[in-house]
Amino acid sequence: MVYPQEHLLIRFNGHFGTSTGILDRWSAGVRFGLASSAPAYDAAKLQTFVNACQTAANSFMGAANTVIGTNCFLDYVSGAQIGVGGKYTPTNQLTVVSPTTPTPGLGSGVLPWNTASVISLRTAIPRGRGSNGRVYWPCLSVPVIAGTGRVNILGRVQAAKTFFDAMNTAANTYSAGMRAVVASAVGGGVIAPVTSIRSDDRLDSIERRENAQPVAWSVSALA
Repeated sequence: MVYPQEHLLIRFNGHFGTSTGILDRWSAGVRFGLASSAPAYDAAKLQTFVNACQTAANSFMGAANTVIGTNCFLDYVSGAQIGVGGKYTPTNQLTVVSPTTPTPGLGSGVLPWNTASVISLRTAIPRGRGSNGRVYWPCLSVPVIAGTGRVNILGRVQAAKTFFDAMNTAANTYSAGMRAVVASAVGGGVIAPVTSIRSDDRLDSIERRENAQPVAWSVSALA
């Protein structure tokens, strides 16, 4: 299984706790590429692109109605060019990391740290491979609607649009025409540009985001 061509993988890395107290970690990734060719690798341009993604992500963390939670922090952004086999290309490249300080989200974090609202990435492919991607971003302070058990996430989607638009602008500077893509390595692979984003009114549970702390069991013996 291979990707049809090389592309960039940008990963957002953060933690839960306080600005200096790291109790658990989280990460989310977005791929960027061209529809039918590979971007020319340029380490200096990649650093600029990663820094721009960091700036865009910081704005998303602090945007109104993103409901990420003040106990959730974005620490840094990393980036690398990925080859058709899913590994670094060129193989000797170093992971590019953005310089930053931890940036908190907004709102009182009242939900478990494994709670995320999915940013769904849609392409022009109606179904199947390359039609839909997902970005799981923490969502710890959104109020749950008592009558339905659902949430109102419209403001977060609007902030996410600004976030992705800014990253696409920076991606186009790295390589003309490059933007966020959905990439699949199944079969001959497919890379399709993201044309819209959406989120629904349900929350997701990402268990790997709460595995750094030991589990505390409550036990009651039966009579």
